[in-house]
Formats: sequence, C-alpha cells, structure tokens
Amino acid sequence: MKKNRSPRLILKKLILVGREKNYIVPFTLGLNIIYGDSDTGKSSILNMIDYLLGSSEVFLYDEIEIHGKYGLLELELNNDIFTIKRDIFNPKSHIEVYHSTIDKMESVFPKEYGSSFVKEGPEGYFSDFMLEALNISLVKLKQAPSKADSKMSSLSFRDIFKFCFLDQDDVGNKDILDQKNPVVFVKNKETFKFLHNLLDSQITELQEDIAEKTRIKNGIIQQFTIVSSFLREARLETTESLEGKSQKLTEELKVLDNEILQLTNNMKSNSDHDNELREIIVTKQSHLDSLTLNKMYKETQLDQNLRLKRDYQQDIDKLLASVEVIKKLPNHEGHHVNCPVCDNELQASKFNELFSQYDSSSIELEVKSLKNRFKEISLLIDRDRGSILDIIEETTSLSAEIKKAKDMLDLKTREFVSPFMSQRDLLNTRRGEINEEIKRTDYLLKLRNQLNELTKRTDVLTEQISQSNSRMITLVEGAPSVDGVLESIADWLNEFLTFIPIRNPYGIKISDKTFLPVVRDRDYSKLTSGGLRTLVSIGYLFSLLRNSLDTDTNFPSLLMIDTVGKYIGKTKAKYLENTNQSEDTLEGINDPKKYKNIYSYLSSLSDELVENYDFQVIVVDNDLPESMESQLEKYIVKKFSVDERKGFEIGFINNATPRV
Repeated sequence: MKKNRSPRLILKKLILVGREKNYIVPFTLGLNIIYGDSDTGKSSILNMIDYLLGSSEVFLYDEIEIHGKYGLLELELNNDIFTIKRDIFNPKSHIEVYHSTIDKMESVFPKEYGSSFVKEGPEGYFSDFMLEALNISLVKLKQAPSKADSKMSSLSFRDIFKFCFLDQDDVGNKDILDQKNPVVFVKNKETFKFLHNLLDSQITELQEDIAEKTRIKNGIIQQFTIVSSFLREARLETTESLEGKSQKLTEELKVLDNEILQLTNNMKSNSDHDNELREIIVTKQSHLDSLTLNKMYKETQLDQNLRLKRDYQQDIDKLLASVEVIKKLPNHEGHHVNCPVCDNELQASKFNELFSQYDSSSIELEVKSLKNRFKEISLLIDRDRGSILDIIEETTSLSAEIKKAKDMLDLKTREFVSPFMSQRDLLNTRRGEINEEIKRTDYLLKLRNQLNELTKRTDVLTEQISQSNSRMITLVEGAPSVDGVLESIADWLNEFLTFIPIRNPYGIKISDKTFLPVVRDRDYSKLTSGGLRTLVSIGYLFSLLRNSLDTDTNFPSLLMIDTVGKYIGKTKAKYLENTNQSEDTLEGINDPKKYKNIYSYLSSLSDELVENYDFQVIVVDNDLPESMESQLEKYIVKKFSVDERKGFEIGFINNATPRV
C-alpha cells in the first residue's frame, strides 16, 4: 500500500489517434525522460498532455495537422482509471471522459464535459470533474484577500496544474507564475495557500464539500435503486451473464470465420482445373476487344474516304462543266463596246490583262488528276469495306467461341461451386445474426456497466467523504502553519540546490509574501543568472511535489518539465537576452557536472521514493548528460533523432515525410 497523503494523478498512456496509424507514448511511475533533436515533437507530447488535461489550446505543428485526428489520455485519478478523449482541431468541443482504460472504451458510455467555464457540457465542466475525481474541494478564492468584501472566483483544476507544469518559456523565467500580472498572480498565491491547506476558510469549505458529496451520494443511491429495479423488472441479464454471452458469441464468430475461410479455400482448390478455360476466355476476349477497336477505326477511315470521294466527284463535275462552257463561248477579242457610265470605249482585250484566262486543255489535265485520285480513294474504300466485313466475320466466330467457353465454365461452376456458395451463404447469414446479437449484448452490457458505474461512484464518494472527514479533523485539531509549510518546502529546495551544487547555497527559503523561492536572501525575480533561475525553478516545483507525498495537501502527484537544460550549457539565442551571461559564467552554469547532477538527483530520488509513493516526473530535453545515457535508459520513454539511428524514432509523428 502506497503512502501518498495527497491526490494521485498518474499518467498511463498518451495516444494521438492518426489517419494512418496511432502515435503512442507509454508512461511509468517515477522518472520519465523524453529527449532528442530539436523539432522532433518532444514538447508536443507535454503540450498534448496539457491540452487533454483541459488547456484551452494545443500547438499543432505541420505533421500533427496532417496526420492527427484526436487525442486520448489514459490516467489514474486516485484509485480510478479514466480515459480522456478530445478533438485536437476544435478546442471548444466537449471533452469526453470514459471510466475505463483505452482498450475498454467501447464497453462504457462516455460523459461529456465543457472544456472551459464558457460553455457547460451535458455532465458539467471538465475542471469540476478533475477536482472531484482527485477529491479536491470545489472552492471559491478571494480576488482581493485583504478585503473582507472581496469578490470570489472559482478555483479550477487549471489553477492547480500551473504548479505541476514548467513549459519551455517558464523554465528559468524570472516572471514565473505570472508575477507581472497582478490579478493572476494574486489568484496563484491563493491557489498556493489552498494547495497546502492554508486558507482561513478551508475548514468551512471542506464541511460544505462533505455535505455536497453526501447529498450527491444519496442521490446516486436513489438513482441506483430506481435503475436496478427497472432492469430487474425488465429481466436484464447480469453483467457476468452478458459478458459470458458476448465471449461465447465472439468465439462462435471466430469459428464461423474459419469455416468461411476454409470453404473459400476449397472453392479455390476445386476450381483450379478451370483456370485453363478461364485463361482461354480471357485471351479470346482480349482479342475480341482488339478486333472491335480495329473495326471502329476502319469504319472511321471508311467514312472519311467516302466523304473525300464525294468531294472529288463534285470537283470533277464542276471542272467538266467549265470545259463545256469554254468550248461553247465565242471569241470576242476584237470586240469594242462603250461604257454605260462614262461612254468611253471599252476593248475586250483589256479584260485579259486584268483576269486570268484558262483554256480547256489545262482544266482537262486537272480533271484527269482528280479522276486518278478518285480511283485511288475508291480502291481504299473497297479495301476498308472488305476489312470490316472480315473483322465482322471473325468477331462473330470469336464471340461464339467465347460464349461456348463461358457456358462450359458456368456449367462447371454450377457443378463444383454452387454447393460451396449455398453453404457459405448460410454461414454468412448466421455470421450477420451473430454480429447483431453481439451488438445487442454489448449495448446491454454498457447499460449494466452504467449501473455498476453508479455503484463505483457511490464507493468513491464514500471514500472521499471519509478522507475529507479525516482531513477536516486534522485541520480542526491543528491546521498547518504558513511558516511550517514554507520551511518544509524550503528544506527540500535547499537539499536539491546543495546537491547540484550552486555557488554559495545560503539564504534559501520560500517567501511568505510571494510563495516563490528566495536564494542568498534574494527574491527569485531578482536573480540575474538564467542558469541559476533554471535550477531554482526546477528545484522549487520538485520541492512542492516532494513535500506533497507525505503531507496532507491538494497537490497532484505529477510534475512535467520541458527543457531542463534551457540555460545550462547550450542556450538558444532567443533566451540570451533574459540572462546575464557574465553571471552565468560566475555561477559556473556551463559546468557539465551541474547538468549531470540534475539527472542524478531525479533518478536517485525516483528509485528511492517509487517504492513507497505513486508519483511521476516527466522531463523533456534535447540531450542527456554525457556518459549517463545507459544509466538513464530505464527511465527513457521516447528518444528522437532527425537522422536514422538505431533505437531512435524520427519524431513523435514517426511516419512523416522528412523535412527538406
């Protein structure tokens, strides 16, 4: 039995369901490492988890947009397993929650929750579901804690998760937890108090939460009584009976599928002797198709030649008529006439200079040439007509041969295949009946599971009420002091920073004003070395997690850190303006030992604590400390490389086309 005294949030499996395949990331208890080259989708994994836990948006780089469809996250909330499903292209759509593993999602009805407080889902808000499943009270926080009449705002799961996730921009950021935004930062401080049971109103709110859970529990018991009575009167079979029936039907379906497969194989083997006949039919049909195409071509040629023949005949007729006219017209070479307009004398010989003159002999030569072409085209027409007749005769004969072969094949098919077909039709009919029975049984099983869900829900509420009562007794008898909580967290932070080690590890504490780290008596935001802030921010969140394992808090047992080595070693150009490089040098941030000690601390503590506590630390980085890869191998859940390397994937979307 694990000793966790705070809520347990354990990730089991992340799946991005894609168009061609699924992209799966498994997780284990303790330390989980994801590392590899830049632009391979490492950060997208944490981003996807954050989105499936209620974030308002998800970063979709090109490969995810091309290949992805929706996300699934299987996780454990206290002692219950759930699967969260969310559309990655529509953040405003409802979030579906299945009270089951991913493998058994189809056996239960999902509940739909509003992704934000803007629009409520059929079952309420996703944030409320998460808090309720983690047995964290639904409370309201003062927007101005120092004012008695301060307005109140609801605490959301997202407010809590800010203390569980350091993304790339937050690691080493001097404005961690929104210090520059007064309104948000005030709520973050109130959330910190709530996480550690430091709110003055927490006992009252806990009492109200217990009363509300008791009311819900009684309502569920009443609902269970009504539904179970209805199902009993409807004589609905028990869960065990339905599961047995479903299993039996599934087994029968497998037997039928095997029989159908065997029949198909028998049909193939019995029809092998017909293959030669089939090949003959295929060959002859191919030849027939070729002849038909050739016939169409010949007919087109014949039509064109007939048109040309008619044109030749018309030209010959016209030229012969011209010859006749020329021969009959008199010669007016010396004839003179007066112009009807100007009365000037006109000589017929002048017209010969202006217009071409043809004698009958040249026209007769043209007629002779046309007659030769007419004769040639007539021969082509006769040849095409003969070819078409030959093709028609051959196709008629070939069609008869194909029909005869097909009749023989049909006869053999009826003799050899028909019995198999009849038997297979019967089997397929029964197969359809079984599939319908399976669907009906699965639906009834979902109804039964829904009833069982009410029982589980009652048990969970009973356990949560018991835990809340114990927590309330503890708070009444001796609520934790602010100083005590801050000292405990500071002790864990001091241990981490001393182990690294940082230069001059003194004056380490947690501010009672900002609830953020203080190092060398300087507030976190006043630290000028980005590398030092990186170490302190990582140590701070880890200290919050470590403190929650054996202390009664509202802090979930999950920590995600993106890019541990942000300011340690290789620092990207875009982050250089946020650090004092001379201070980094003075701090010895580039010392490989510091980078190595981060992983040494996380891995050794993981091995030590995982025996007694359920928790997870998920780390994303570009590489691992030199000489530690084999030592850290057991913690690695994914490793990526843009180049082909044994044991590495090319990226989270591991079937994407490589970028040029």
